[in-house]
Amino acid sequence: MNAFSSFFAVLTLLSGAVLTGRTRGFQFTHFGRSLAAVFRRKRPQKPLSKASGGRAVTPFQAMASALGGSVGTANIAGTAGAIALGGPGAVFWMWAAGLLGMGVKFAEIVLALLYREKRNGEYFGGPMLYIEKGLGGRGAFRFFALPLARCFAVFGLLAGSISTPLVQSNTVAESAALMFSALFPASGAAFLRPFAALFMALLVGAAVLGGVRRIGRISEYTVPFMALLYAAACCAVLFVFRRNLGMAFASILRGAFGLRPAAGGLFGYGMLRAMRVGMARGVYSNEAGVGSAPIAHACAETTDPVIQGMYGVFEVFADTLVMCSLTALCVLASGAFTAKGGGTAIALAAFAPVFGRKASAVFLALSLLLFAYTSVIGWSVYGLRCGEWLFGKKARLPCCAVITLCSALGAFIPAARVWQFGETLNYLMAAPNLLALLALSGDVRREVRAFCRTETKKPCF
Repeated sequence: MNAFSSFFAVLTLLSGAVLTGRTRGFQFTHFGRSLAAVFRRKRPQKPLSKASGGRAVTPFQAMASALGGSVGTANIAGTAGAIALGGPGAVFWMWAAGLLGMGVKFAEIVLALLYREKRNGEYFGGPMLYIEKGLGGRGAFRFFALPLARCFAVFGLLAGSISTPLVQSNTVAESAALMFSALFPASGAAFLRPFAALFMALLVGAAVLGGVRRIGRISEYTVPFMALLYAAACCAVLFVFRRNLGMAFASILRGAFGLRPAAGGLFGYGMLRAMRVGMARGVYSNEAGVGSAPIAHACAETTDPVIQGMYGVFEVFADTLVMCSLTALCVLASGAFTAKGGGTAIALAAFAPVFGRKASAVFLALSLLLFAYTSVIGWSVYGLRCGEWLFGKKARLPCCAVITLCSALGAFIPAARVWQFGETLNYLMAAPNLLALLALSGDVRREVRAFCRTETKKPCF
């Protein structure tokens, strides 16, 4: 598994570098425009289509669904666990994955809107379509474009319907047990797992049965609320431990390149290990290159692929460079990285000195519940769309049933196996998607040039 993760980590990083070069660093030169597009929350360039029957999704709702899918328990438990496995240097490689990932996700979304279709009054698109239609018209690629598209859809169906519900509900169950143990140390918490399983299944089932539109509306309000609440708590921890921030940044830089600090063995991780763990968790968290987010963005009722792509730039920024960084700095500045246990226990050790162990356990449990919930319903869109592309509309109800069932079963499955399964599926989705992105990068470059020419009345490159 280590060699497998390392290979795809490097492949994702190199693909991001190529795509960033092809667009002349568009995600950096137009980052301010990306922020403006999100915070202004502009309406679509034309009214939502009446033919959609109320099922149309606004650009912001599409972004919220995708961001809800990426901002999950990986931002808390996953980031803390990455530091435990790969040392502080893993954070640096998460940042690298984020910076280049902004360009990757931008390219994915542009292609998704270019090659999407309208079916039954709804927009339908994603990597399976731009692999089939885009690669299918490119010389030798036409012979294996359809098999690659089907491979992506199968892996996407498994990830959206099985692995993500298992991963997220597992973390919810663990955080509920941790909260109960903190509140009632003398009592056992094993009985909570069935209740956590039932609770997640009911919440997820109610959302996915409502389709893409209901998921978009839930995410539109839940995602900003949970992100701001968690960020405020992290800022309070960082303020208390503000004198240790310099040490935290220094340990990240030293660990990123395998340097051993004077304090000795705690940070003695090699560069390859830090890179593997950081890139793997970074990709798993922000999903750039995986091909998931373009499926949600393709549902948006908008006419400009480049503007919608800017929402993707913000997604990666918010997920990795803000949310994951806040967790990482809290863990390092507070000294919680030495705590025993998994990622959730390490995060609890970071918050406990500021808010108290009981209050921190309750807050983390509620945060993980919201993060897990939005992640599951966000990924359910991907599973449903991949299932519909493979088997037609008849696949919708079976997919909803599997998603709901796995949201319950995850509470009883060992966390290590669940995380490994989820990361493996992410990389299997990324393989055909990254190939298509590189092969179709000329289309993205053409759209960016046209956008710059319209915006500035002259070519930008």
